[in-house]
Amino acid sequence: MNFESEFIFTVCQIGAEPALKKEIAKNHPDFKFAFSRPGYVTFKSSRGPVPFDFTLNSVFARAYGVSFGSLSEADLGRVTELAEWLKTQEPQRKIHLHVWERDLHAPGEEPLGFIAGSLLGQTENSLRKAQQNRHLFEEHGPPQVGDEVIQLVAIDPGKFGLGVFTYSRFRSPDPGGRPAIQLPSASPSRAYLKLENSLTWSQAPIRKGDLAVEIGSAPGGASYALLQRGLRVIGIDPAIMDPEILRHPEFQHIQRSVNQIPREELPDSIQWLLLDMNVEPNVSLFAVDRLASRMLNSLHGVLLTVKLNQWKFADEIPYFLEHVKAMGMVRVKAAQLAYHRQEVCIYGLTRRGQMLANATPRNSTPKRSPH
Repeated sequence: MNFESEFIFTVCQIGAEPALKKEIAKNHPDFKFAFSRPGYVTFKSSRGPVPFDFTLNSVFARAYGVSFGSLSEADLGRVTELAEWLKTQEPQRKIHLHVWERDLHAPGEEPLGFIAGSLLGQTENSLRKAQQNRHLFEEHGPPQVGDEVIQLVAIDPGKFGLGVFTYSRFRSPDPGGRPAIQLPSASPSRAYLKLENSLTWSQAPIRKGDLAVEIGSAPGGASYALLQRGLRVIGIDPAIMDPEILRHPEFQHIQRSVNQIPREELPDSIQWLLLDMNVEPNVSLFAVDRLASRMLNSLHGVLLTVKLNQWKFADEIPYFLEHVKAMGMVRVKAAQLAYHRQEVCIYGLTRRGQMLANATPRNSTPKRSPH
C-alpha cells in the first residue's frame, strides 16, 4: 500500500482558525482550505503529494503534518499499516506514535480537573500492544531529527485524523504541540505556563544567575518560573505582586509604569527582557524598544508576549517582527503556543545571545529549581 497525500493537517488554538487560514493563503498559496473543526484545519496542495519533511511557514499552526484523512475506531488498523509502510521505505528509521486530541477549550477556560487527551490512553495502549513484538514504534524518549512521527488525532467522538511528519528541529516534539507542563500550586498565576511553554519552544539559552527584567510582572507567575530556574528578576508593574514573590531574595519590584522608568534606574548588565502587558501591540512594543535599544551591550534576548486584542492585529505580525529586529535582534521568530490565549510569543536574540545559543546544546535549557 502506498501512503502519499496531497493534504496537510494543522492544529491551532480555538478561535485562531480564520487567522490561520489567512496566513496559509498568504504564505503558501498552493495550499487551499479543505476541512475545519475548532482547532483543527486541513488544506490541499495544488502541487500534488506533500513530502513528509515539508516546512510550514506559520505562526498559528503549532503542529502540522501530511494528512491521510479521517478514520473511525474500526479503521485504526491503518495506523499499523502506515508504520509498516514507513519501515519498508527505510527499515532503520525510527517511528514514533503520538495520540492526542484537538483542543476542546480555549486556553484557561478548561473545566476544573480537565486533562487534554485523558480518554485516549486506552486507544494508544491498544495500538502499541498490537505491534509490541514487531517493535514498530519507539517506546521511550522524544523524536530525534529524521525520525518519522505518526499522528492520530481525536477530532470528534469516534473520529480520528491520521497523519505523519518527519521530525526536524523546527517542529515541536510534543503531541499536538502541547508540552506537558503542570501549574505549581505556589505559582501566583497561569503566566507560569505561558513562560515555561515559551522557554521550551524557543530554547532560549537562559542561565542560572542571569538577570531578567519583566515588564508587566504582576501578580508573578512568570517571575516565579524564572526564579525557580535560578535567575534574578526585576519586575516592573504598577499592580501588586504576590507576597511570596516579593519575599524572594532574588526579586525586586519596581511598582511603576514602565514609561516612568529611565534606563539609568536599571542595572548596567541585563541579559533578558520579557514582556506581558495587556495593551495593544504597538504600545507594548514601544515600551520594550525604549529599554532594549539601551541594553544591547549586555542583552542576550527578548521574550515578548504580545496581545492580539483584536484578531485584525494578526495581519501585523510581520511588522511586529521587523520592529523587534530593529531593536537589535538578529534572530527573531513568533508563534502562538499551546498555553497562550489571544496572543503570540515573539522571541529575539542579540548577536551576543546568538553566540551563546550556538554554543548551547539544544534541549539543555536549565531545569527548574526544586525549591
